[in-house]
Amino acid sequence: MLKSERQEMILELLKNCKYITTQELAERTFASYSSVRRDLEELEDSGLINRSYGRVELANHNSLLVSYPIRINKNSAQKSIIAKKAAALIKEGDTIFIDPSSSCSYFAKELFHMKGITVITNNVEVLGFMSQSSIDVICSGGLQLSPNRYALVGPIAEETFKNIHADWAVFSARSLTENGQIYDVHYNETALRKVMLENAEKKLFLCDSSKLDTKSTYYQCSLADIDYMVCDSKEAKQYQREYPNLKII
Repeated sequence: MLKSERQEMILELLKNCKYITTQELAERTFASYSSVRRDLEELEDSGLINRSYGRVELANHNSLLVSYPIRINKNSAQKSIIAKKAAALIKEGDTIFIDPSSSCSYFAKELFHMKGITVITNNVEVLGFMSQSSIDVICSGGLQLSPNRYALVGPIAEETFKNIHADWAVFSARSLTENGQIYDVHYNETALRKVMLENAEKKLFLCDSSKLDTKSTYYQCSLADIDYMVCDSKEAKQYQREYPNLKII
């Protein structure tokens, strides 16, 4: 089992119980005690768990930025469904902002063989695999900050985005509240995403069902600011009543 997969399993186990011991986690993940201890040290450094007196418990995960290698494997089936639906909206000649979320990495892979489009992104993984395609790609530049080394942020990245007008801004975020407010967990990413949204003709929000009816730290925008929302759950239709102009797919 890969380390990222084991850490995801640890987080899932902690969601279903108040606390657990390191030894119990080793037994339930079929890993050595020392491997699990190292995983727990990394998860604690990322602010995802709390450890005390031999016990491990989950921190408030909706207010914390989960590391990208863990997020990319979480809800992968739902993200793949959403990505295919979202990619069907893109046409030849379109220019697209793509943010550094794991959902957008799935979306970008669906564009890989398209022709005549331009991608502008601060997503390091997207930059990597797009280099193997014929798609024109503009890198935002910027800083790699912890805890998300897959996102380029800061004044340089913002200046790049300010000077480009795109057909689409495609993004995701950690939470969508019951009344249609979108929140995320990292201020630098939220600030840069706002520039993307301001400079795009159409806004497309990728939202898997785990984000519904949750709230995180930093306000991003409202569904009133969005043109399209793609979700894998029929529960997303509840937002149509309050936001009749929003196209929910």
